[in-house]
Amino acid sequence: MDKKPLKHTYRAAEKFILSREFFGMKLGLENISGFLSDIGSPQDRYPTIHLSGTNGKGSTAAMLASIIQKAGFKTGLFTSPHLVSLRERVRVDGRAIPERSVAAFIDRHRSELSRRKISFFELTAAMAFEHFARVSVDIAVIETGLGGRLDATNVLHPLLTITTDISRDHVEILGNSLSRIAWEKAGIVKEHTPHLIGLLPPPAVAMMRKVCRERHARLYTLSKRSFRSDPESARLSFNDADLHLDSLNLALPGEHQARNAALALRAVSICRKSGLRITKRAIRDGLAETSWPGRFQILKRNGLPTTVLDVGHNEKGVLTVVDTFRRRFPGRRAQIVTGFVKRKPHQAMVDALRKIAERFWLVPLATHRSIDLDELLATIDFGEIPIRRMRSLRQAIDSLARQIPPDDVVLVVGSHYLVGEYLEKYGNR
Repeated sequence: MDKKPLKHTYRAAEKFILSREFFGMKLGLENISGFLSDIGSPQDRYPTIHLSGTNGKGSTAAMLASIIQKAGFKTGLFTSPHLVSLRERVRVDGRAIPERSVAAFIDRHRSELSRRKISFFELTAAMAFEHFARVSVDIAVIETGLGGRLDATNVLHPLLTITTDISRDHVEILGNSLSRIAWEKAGIVKEHTPHLIGLLPPPAVAMMRKVCRERHARLYTLSKRSFRSDPESARLSFNDADLHLDSLNLALPGEHQARNAALALRAVSICRKSGLRITKRAIRDGLAETSWPGRFQILKRNGLPTTVLDVGHNEKGVLTVVDTFRRRFPGRRAQIVTGFVKRKPHQAMVDALRKIAERFWLVPLATHRSIDLDELLATIDFGEIPIRRMRSLRQAIDSLARQIPPDDVVLVVGSHYLVGEYLEKYGNR
């Protein structure tokens, strides 16, 4: 690797990248396509698998990448958002992009990034595509950021596209009907390229069928009959026409993660038929060793309450957290530390969390997108659940440590920003 001196330190490069948030979110492919063309279209130098979906696409992508890596392929993984460091978004064989590679990317392209007013997400996607090409990955698994049709990642020519889930989120951008949202997500479907869908609601399935017919793309589905799961033991059995596996251990707990794992296995089955050599041993090891923090991540520490971290940040995501909590901690209630970004279904999320709440500890998020706590308290009905308003996450965690017994359970949930701040301040302690 080239070791010539760099003009940017990593911190300077990171500061420049984060400054691109000033340009907001850009929907459309003209800007990113032009930039990628200028730097040699790195996204076309390796095969890709492209995922869209409202929930589950990150977990499914992580499981799929882990399986492919265990099969001996050098595997890229691009996901968003990050929890602690933006480097988490770009991984090769599970390792985050090196600081030097980030700085070198900005060294090479800063003037053009500035000239084109490339947005934060466009930049991180382009950086991922170029990094994967420079280190010669065998294959890359790419998650969309928002939607699909106009997402910056939709410049790919993948060997398989996947839609994991369709539910209402970002309705101000994607639309308020499941059909409209499905149409946006189906934007990643390419001509004559197989497309796989998870267990979608009927209006979304109908839209996916329509788009696939129009683009002559074979549609694959996940059958409920193809898998059986035991959420309590985090085990899965999967059987379709081409792949039969029993008693698989899952690193990620919850019924929703069993569905995500089954979808990843359906994708593996399709890829195996098209020539990708993935052994059953690679599948077992990949699912058992998937690392994906903040997804019902359970932290146990001597003398302190069990803490659960989950990035659930919309109504369906929070409902899956509640379901998983009830299965993992039957009959228990949680001390819920939460905060939300603006423009989310806050009442529906609180209503779901009330089912398992002993007390709410409300905290502001470390982002300009955080909803004001005065507004939250004025507009949301918390029912009979006691509420503590806190100045910060640190104050909430310090107060919990002093006031609650060690056999209580703390649930930190509601936003990537919140879980990311917890991991940054407390790590896995």
